[in-house]
Amino acid sequence: MARSPGHRAVIAVGGVVRSGDGIVLVRLTYSRHRGKFMFPGGKVDPGESLEAALVREVREEAGIEAAPEGIVAVRHRVDADELNTFVIFEMRHVGSEPRAVSPEADKVGVFSAADLRDSPELFVGLVPEIALPVLDGTYTRLSRNDEFAPAPYGPDTFRIYGPSGRTWPVPE
Repeated sequence: MARSPGHRAVIAVGGVVRSGDGIVLVRLTYSRHRGKFMFPGGKVDPGESLEAALVREVREEAGIEAAPEGIVAVRHRVDADELNTFVIFEMRHVGSEPRAVSPEADKVGVFSAADLRDSPELFVGLVPEIALPVLDGTYTRLSRNDEFAPAPYGPDTFRIYGPSGRTWPVPE
């Protein structure tokens, strides 16, 4: 597909935030998915790392503090005027009670694997597709490798994720 003038690239992040035996989801108040539950998340701002955007967006939408643990999926979509990439992280809930704090989400809840299986119509379609393997433990997480950052970059400006979080052989 040829890019037209004005075609833009958007990068967004979302979190599969584990809380107890379930995951935290927000009910959207906008888009064609209005009224359905989705991973908390949103667009990455210019100059912002994926992880910083993720922590910020989860706090802004679900009112909680959560720590990224690794990437579980990437959703990529090409529209007529936009290239849209959504990087989905597994996260650990580390503080605060989930609550609606954003005009983008009117309800926040914790849902189990059984909830996702029994009522898929409540969720944006990719939620059960991605979250069930996480909840069931049948997925491979791409972990952050902090030991590899080629010059002139450092760990704050360069990230690589892989199945083990380590690159072999170790670069010289």
